[in-house]
Amino acid sequence: MNDLTISNLQTILPTIDAPEKQTPEASSTSFGDYVKRSLTEVNGKMLDADQTINDLATGKNQDIHNTMISMKKAEISFELVLQIRNKLMTAFDEIRRMSI
Repeated sequence: MNDLTISNLQTILPTIDAPEKQTPEASSTSFGDYVKRSLTEVNGKMLDADQTINDLATGKNQDIHNTMISMKKAEISFELVLQIRNKLMTAFDEIRRMSI
């Protein structure tokens, strides 16, 4: 197992392009498409977690460590989506209450 230090943190984390380096195609995707893609990814993580639980229960896989990791990834992804939904609903309610 590698030690997590500041010097090797940059090799572990994915790189994010600056906004001026993004292509026009990346900026033309709609918010709805982004939400659909994110929900599909979260659903995939939840299905993977279900599969690893089934594999552990049936004896196909004896690795409880990876099973717990996939369960936690699915849980965190779902919590993130839930919090984003809550923030969007709060913002929508605030906009709705504004007087014109």
